Amino acid sequence: MPELPDVEVYRRTLARSCLHRTLARVEVSDARMLHGTSAAALGRALRGHEWTGTARRGKHLLVSLSGGGLLVLHFGMTGRLELDDRAEDDHTRVLFDFEDGRRLGLVDQRRLGRVALADSEEQYAADQDLGPDALSLSAGDLADLARQGRGSLNGLLMDQSRICGIGNVYSDEICFQARLDPTRAVASLDDADLRRLHRQLGRVLRLAVERGADPGQMPRTWLTPRRVDGARCPRDRGTVRAYSSGGRRGFRCPDCQA
Repeated sequence: MPELPDVEVYRRTLARSCLHRTLARVEVSDARMLHGTSAAALGRALRGHEWTGTARRGKHLLVSLSGGGLLVLHFGMTGRLELDDRAEDDHTRVLFDFEDGRRLGLVDQRRLGRVALADSEEQYAADQDLGPDALSLSAGDLADLARQGRGSLNGLLMDQSRICGIGNVYSDEICFQARLDPTRAVASLDDADLRRLHRQLGRVLRLAVERGADPGQMPRTWLTPRRVDGARCPRDRGTVRAYSSGGRRGFRCPDCQA
């Protein structure tokens, strides 16, 4: 599932390739992708206007429109953006054609992503009950959330209403790098644990963006390329084991995560 680093990579790609171009046509091949709008309304909002800027709120990509408001793209479990010759695919659900010939396709095999219009980021975040973007959190913000929270550490990290942008993969990696058990009760974390967690949260997400959110490009010292039950721990201290928490499956090294 695309998480914050994946969406930041998409945002940068879109910012490099599609800004300040006038949109000529929008083709919606599957209206199930539309959230709170229709194909006709989406076309009216976008045609004849430029995309003037980009932002990201967790896993949500926000595009500013010259006519006012925002286009919002969410990628579900299998969504991705493709340009030009790769924009039309058997699984392209929404196709954006620009006047200069550029094309952008939202490709989503499982159709779990969505396309929406919003007046502002604040309005959209309130409507969707989204917390602050994970990379915007200060150490104090994270400590406050932990003190208010119940349940497990990975439950806090993946609760989009409290911290927006982290899913299974990066929750596991952040906990691994911080040497914290993801199933540990968040109330049990002391100040040193929380400072270490905040430091690794920022480090992991930023490095993942730098590496193009490609698991194969992550450092050898990371858990991400070894998320298989029975794999050798990257620290060579034990064995990676699958776990289940809150109905989600993840991976940890019980020998080096306390």
